[in-house]
Formats: sequence, C-alpha cells, structure tokens
Amino acid sequence: MKPEQMTVLLTGANGGIGSALASELAQAGASLYLTDRDQASLDQLATQLRRQAREGQFIEAHALDLQNESAFDDWIQSMDATRPVNVLVNNAGISRFELFERQTTQDIELIMSLNTIVPMKLARKLLPMLKQQPRARIVNIASTFGALGFPGYSVYSASKYSIRGFSEALARELADTDISVGCFLPRATQTAINTSNVVEMNRAMKVAMDPPQRVARALMAFIASNRSQQAFGWPEKLLVHINALFPALVSNGLRKKLPLIKRFAAA
Repeated sequence: MKPEQMTVLLTGANGGIGSALASELAQAGASLYLTDRDQASLDQLATQLRRQAREGQFIEAHALDLQNESAFDDWIQSMDATRPVNVLVNNAGISRFELFERQTTQDIELIMSLNTIVPMKLARKLLPMLKQQPRARIVNIASTFGALGFPGYSVYSASKYSIRGFSEALARELADTDISVGCFLPRATQTAINTSNVVEMNRAMKVAMDPPQRVARALMAFIASNRSQQAFGWPEKLLVHINALFPALVSNGLRKKLPLIKRFAAA
C-alpha cells in the first residue's frame, strides 16, 4: 500500500519512535490519527505535521488512556463517520529493566496489559472497519527481546513474545481477507523508554542503539510492504535466527555476561 493511500491510527505517537514515524508517514502523504496520553504534546506534533502536509491529508490528535475502552470506542465511531482507518500501528508500550524477583504484581500486570492486551483489543475493535477497506494492514511493534529472552527483561520479553505470536496467528487467520498483519522487531533505540542504567549497560556490552529516525524509516517501509515479520538491527537480527535454531549458544553467551547484566539491573 502506498503511503498516500493510508489512513493510519498510530498509538504512542509522542514517543521517540512514534513521533519519528508520524513524521515519516506525514511526509510521505499518509493521513494520521495520533494518540498518546498527553494532549498538549500531541497538539504540538500535529501542528508540526500539518505544516508539511499535502492537500487532502488528514491529521487528528486525540489523547487517550488506551486502557479506557469506552473512550476508545467513542473515538472509533467518530473515525468511521469521518475518515475510516485502513492501517493500525500498535506502537505504544512500556519497558522495565529489573530482575524478575524485584518486580511487583502491578508491574507485571501493567507491562502485559499495555504491551500485549491493549494491542489485541485495538485490533479486534478495528477489524470491522478494516474489513470494509479495499486493503488494510495491522502492524504490531515488538522487540528483538520478543524473539530472544534477555535477563532483566523477563516480563517485557514475555509481553513481546506474546504480541509476536499473536501477530503470526492473526496473519494466518486473516489470510483469506484483504488485511495483512505484520510484526516489527527493533533493537535498542535511543528513546526515553531506555533508562540511564540500560544505556550504560549497552555501552559496557558494546551494544549499539539506533536513533529513532533510522528505526522509523525502516518501519515505514515495513508498513508499506506485505511482510509478516522483520527484525531490525545487526547483529541482533542474526542473534534472533541463532536463538531460534540453537538457543543454547545464546544462553551460554549471555551467562558469561550475567554478572554485568545483574549489576546494571540492580542499579
């Protein structure tokens, strides 16, 4: 699907990857429904994007708590009447780098809810609208940790493994429709989701972190494609494949680095 044919619902639009992706989409001619929690930041982003918009482009910003289903239902009804969505990008999510034994029940429930349950609910709520479009696409943002479990990210990895599995199953379920489903797996990115101890650990382990603009460009191409899954970043892309075939090799490598990882996780 060409960008100028897209009307995209993008969650987590105020974030590092989200705002960079919104800019890429707008520049390419896509219409946008942007959502996040802070209306003032969303309005600022929307104003900036409208300055570079082409004639006929539609850009709307609406702050929402994605766990408030009734508020989202009302917005979906207004979309259907105004400009139906044909692309859903589930980008909103949270991360917590901490040893599992220190995480609270609330931490676990919140991470699983925002990273896994909410994207599933949004996809289900939008399916009737998406099925009415000549072509439609659902893209879920996972992580390389959704294909490679990493110490200190046990719950986060579980949430991203879940959304990757959901994406794969839903793609197969909708194979006889005009809706394609994809899952994008970026590696560590230079955004606020990564705390200072994560940045320092990555530096100590010589793990690269991508600028959000670079991730957004690759994600833009993935959305426009019909691909079902893409891991982004090297050597993480290779490690994902190795972990699928020879998980013991990855486990042995990570075990050697476990004291370092635990030190930063405890920071």
